[in-house]
Amino acid sequence: MAKLVAVEQKDAIPRLVQATAYVKGSTFLKMKLVTKNIHYALKSLLYFAERPAKVITVGELVKKLNMRRAFLRRILQVLSRHRILKSSKGKGGGFLLNTHPSKLRIIDVIRIFRGKIDIMNCLLEKDVCPYPDDCVLMAKMRDIERKLQRTLKITTIATLLESMPRRQ
Repeated sequence: MAKLVAVEQKDAIPRLVQATAYVKGSTFLKMKLVTKNIHYALKSLLYFAERPAKVITVGELVKKLNMRRAFLRRILQVLSRHRILKSSKGKGGGFLLNTHPSKLRIIDVIRIFRGKIDIMNCLLEKDVCPYPDDCVLMAKMRDIERKLQRTLKITTIATLLESMPRRQ
């Protein structure tokens, strides 16, 4: 019988970035829960949360977080449209955190950039199981999805910030 092994990407924001299952060394399943947009958004929000009352420029974020300017600017604009960030233009302009980190749930950030979380569609294609209502794997995956959603609902930028190692 083949053994399934979950492999996580080494990045810490959050450790749910990518899971891959292998059967006898060959990849058959690859799912991305957290896209690059979401990853950049979370890294940026953590940076803002460490400096809650500070206006931060795109240039500062690009330099400190090593991100591409155009890509990051689009992400910040999306967060601003959703009122997570406040933006100001002109000299001394930039972005400011508009939502308290304890109110910024990870699930909300994920939904902004990818919509509803539905790992079942990522993991099991429609034609995999002709009997989804009687499928033991499908039932287990639904349970995992419910637990994942509960965890993402209670995980906030503040809780991620608390779990980060302190920088000197």
